[in-house]
Amino acid sequence: MSLIPTSQIVEALANEWVKHFRRSPFMTLAATVTAISTFVVGGIKVENHQKEKRQAERLENGTFNEQIDQINEMESNVGQLLEFLEKQKTTLSNTEETISKLQSEKEKLEPLVETDRKVVEAIFLAQEERATANVWRERWIGFGFGIVASLVATFIWFVVTKLAGSKRNGEQDGADQPATAPHSKSEGKEKPKPESEGRSQ
Repeated sequence: MSLIPTSQIVEALANEWVKHFRRSPFMTLAATVTAISTFVVGGIKVENHQKEKRQAERLENGTFNEQIDQINEMESNVGQLLEFLEKQKTTLSNTEETISKLQSEKEKLEPLVETDRKVVEAIFLAQEERATANVWRERWIGFGFGIVASLVATFIWFVVTKLAGSKRNGEQDGADQPATAPHSKSEGKEKPKPESEGRSQ
């Protein structure tokens, strides 16, 4: 005798469910939801029952000394927790006192800080004004130096030009004077000649 495969069983159930759904959708859905809910609730109850059963067995198998040890351990843990809470309480109290002191010091220092801030702002403002004045002063000085340098360069250029012109004129005069001198001398020598001629005549 061969066993029916699970897939065939599932397929047959699915076909049957579809047939019922086509005939009466509402009833089929209601019945399906009810069946699933019953199955889930039953599973949960079975699981809880098994859990309670295992816990009861664990308690029954445990010895009296183990239970005492567990209670002592719990007591120790509770004591450590209380000690920790007490330390935290002390720490919070100290923190609150520190915050109160800091707040008081802040109130005392706040006027001084405000005064210092105003002084610093005034110093920065004065430095900024001084820097602005220095910038304009440097610009005017640079502009004046530029004008003076331009005038000096122009003056030097005119001086050099005049000196070069005077030098050329001197050279030209020196070149012209030797050419005219012999001519004047010859004229001087020739002037007495008409007088001798007049006498001879």
